[in-house]
Amino acid sequence: MNQEVCACSTQSPNEIRRQTRVLTSGVLGMRGDSELSHIATRAARSTGFPYSAVSIVDRSQLWLAVAYGFDPREFDRPESFCDAAIQMPSFAPLCVADAWCEPRFKFAPAVIEMNIRAYYAAPLVTSDGFALGTLCLMDQKPRTIDAESLALLTTLANEAIAVIEREPNAVAYAQFAVAELCARIRFAIGEQDDATVALLDQELRRLEKKLRPEWQLTTPLALSLGNDVFAYPGTGISY
Repeated sequence: MNQEVCACSTQSPNEIRRQTRVLTSGVLGMRGDSELSHIATRAARSTGFPYSAVSIVDRSQLWLAVAYGFDPREFDRPESFCDAAIQMPSFAPLCVADAWCEPRFKFAPAVIEMNIRAYYAAPLVTSDGFALGTLCLMDQKPRTIDAESLALLTTLANEAIAVIEREPNAVAYAQFAVAELCARIRFAIGEQDDATVALLDQELRRLEKKLRPEWQLTTPLALSLGNDVFAYPGTGISY
């Protein structure tokens, strides 16, 4: 079971749903994807930035599906640029001309580990309104960006999320997603967190629509926190 399962009960319903979209989209299996790599390359070369990346914000980490100009890596989520970017009102781009001049980013992981000064990002927003991560541009020196480049970044971010949301990605990663969701449900049952159980069960059933029929649950999950075990036919998975 994912060691981060215990974080569920301390998070808002919207954040739990956002995290399940990360899980069920299949993007966690798209590390090094050629189409995403092409988009990141276009973003950097078209704007003259030395670094770009498609970042995915998971539960406590953010990781880079692809990167241009440096090797993909993982960063801690707290105080990160990308965590701030996915929380921007109306999913507006996040623009940081010089991180050293902004107290909230002076100790961002990318500043500490890569000496990043300038950061610009457009969120990767799903068709149902959840930001999975960002398409971002970075530089080790302070700089601004013009409106045309920012518009291009947003356009390319929309292209990136379109690639991520293709159904085959979700189907290819579905067995892991089902197992992880069941693990999170089991933990929430143990914590007697009825609201989270109900929410995660809804997300699990949403995933059913992307799976082949024989994987579908046949018995509704009771919202009472009893000792019943619910099997997911065809996967060997239960909760």
